[in-house]
Amino acid sequence: MKAGALIAALVVAAGASWLARPQAATAPAAPLNDRAAVPSVAAPPQAARAAQAAGAGWFGEVPRAMPVPAPVPAAESMADARRHGDARTPPLAPPTAAGAGPTAAQLADPRAYQAYQAGQDARVIAAFANAAELEVPRLQADVERARAAGIPAAQIARVEEKIRRLEQLRHEIVNPAQLPRN
Repeated sequence: MKAGALIAALVVAAGASWLARPQAATAPAAPLNDRAAVPSVAAPPQAARAAQAAGAGWFGEVPRAMPVPAPVPAAESMADARRHGDARTPPLAPPTAAGAGPTAAQLADPRAYQAYQAGQDARVIAAFANAAELEVPRLQADVERARAAGIPAAQIARVEEKIRRLEQLRHEIVNPAQLPRN
C-alpha cells in the first residue's frame, strides 16, 4: 500500500516538475512532403542559437545539435578507473602538510626514526589529552541534564564512570612522572 502511494506521489511530482519547466522557443514544424522547407547543414547552429536565446531549462539543457559521446563499455570504464583512478572520487584523506613525514636522514638512521616515531606518538597522546579536556565538561553537563530529566541512575553511573576514566587517563598523560612503576 505504501509503495503504491509513494509511486503515485513521485509520478505527480515528476509531472508537476515537467509542467513547471521553462519552455524553450521552438520553430514551427516543417511540412513533411515539402523537401525545400527542410533545413540542411545550417540547422545545428540555428538550433543552438535558438536554445541560447530561450535560456537554459531546469538543468541547463544542452542543445540537441551538440554531439553525444559514444557510450564506453563498463569493463573498459572500470579498467581505466582502476589504472588511472576516477577524477570524480574525493581524496581519501586531507593532504598532509609539506614536511609532515620523516626526513631522509631520519629514514636512514634507525635511532633517528625511533625518535621521530616517539614524537608522533607524543603528538597523538597530547591530542587525546586535549580532546579529553574538552569532552569532560560536556559529559558533566550531560549528567546534570540527565539527572534533571529523570534518567535512571544506572545510565548516569555509566557516564560518570566514563568521566572518571577520562580524567584519570588525562592526568596520567599530563603527569607521566607520577605513574606507578612496575
